[in-house]
Amino acid sequence: MSSVAQPERITADYASGAVRIRLMAPAADLRHYLTGYYRTDIADGEIAEDWLPPEEGNIRSGHSAVDRAVIGSGELAEVPRVILSGPTDRVTHSRLGSGTYWGAGLTPAGWARFVGTPADQMANRFLDARETALPASIVKLFDTLIEDDKEFANQGPRIDAGFRAIMGKEPAAERTIRQVHRAILSPDVTSVPPVAAIAGMSPRTFERFCKRHFGFTGGVLIRRQRFLRSLGKFMLDPSMKWISAVDTHYSDQAHFIREFRAIMGMTPSEYAARPHPVVNLAVAVTHSGGGVPHQALFRPEPGGE
Repeated sequence: MSSVAQPERITADYASGAVRIRLMAPAADLRHYLTGYYRTDIADGEIAEDWLPPEEGNIRSGHSAVDRAVIGSGELAEVPRVILSGPTDRVTHSRLGSGTYWGAGLTPAGWARFVGTPADQMANRFLDARETALPASIVKLFDTLIEDDKEFANQGPRIDAGFRAIMGKEPAAERTIRQVHRAILSPDVTSVPPVAAIAGMSPRTFERFCKRHFGFTGGVLIRRQRFLRSLGKFMLDPSMKWISAVDTHYSDQAHFIREFRAIMGMTPSEYAARPHPVVNLAVAVTHSGGGVPHQALFRPEPGGE
């Protein structure tokens, strides 16, 4: 296998102030399972603090004198060197010191394929990856990435190979997971019954299915996507008023503000007033066509369902 990534796989390289983010697409055969590989570098002597919106599960590694985070409310806590984070439906407050951080985003199908633990057991949690069902070979891979200063482009095939080595058999539910994932992402979906019908399940069975494979009930997932569409639209153009960014499925602006506070722990205006060195770069990636502002909005290509 070539040691050099194809040029078209390097989808973004953005820097602003103390932060630089580089994003690489997985190989084509892994794109149902992984949203992308990313490297974040924080300049020497700098601190990057941000409040990140909900996302799917991910693997992340880093080593810094300052690496603290909390999902939801509470005090910031030290982050282990390699973590597995479950899907979230609330804010993650992060404070990163100078250093290099690697990550890979997992789709729900990727969680089922590579982790296997019911997603609701890890929802709104991150753990030392060594204490999870993540294979030891992947933990070791991400541990060594942060010590390796080789060219970013050269690491793609290495990460691909690591995930291919643990592919195993297709989980029985994988095709249904992928169908449901794509359906929930549609802005036309506003309630659970149509998606349950696509999955061929009763609403009650469907809710259990969603909790196991997505971390939350179908209703929570649909509301999360509605919120992220609104937040993403605003972050692409902060000059607009929040009312212009609000998804049409909200009953009114007050409805959106209540949901924003429940998810992010602050009002939209309070969020807009805070620095967002990481989120702003992620939005720049979106604006260039290189990715999505929030990993939970990633839409896998159809096929195989």
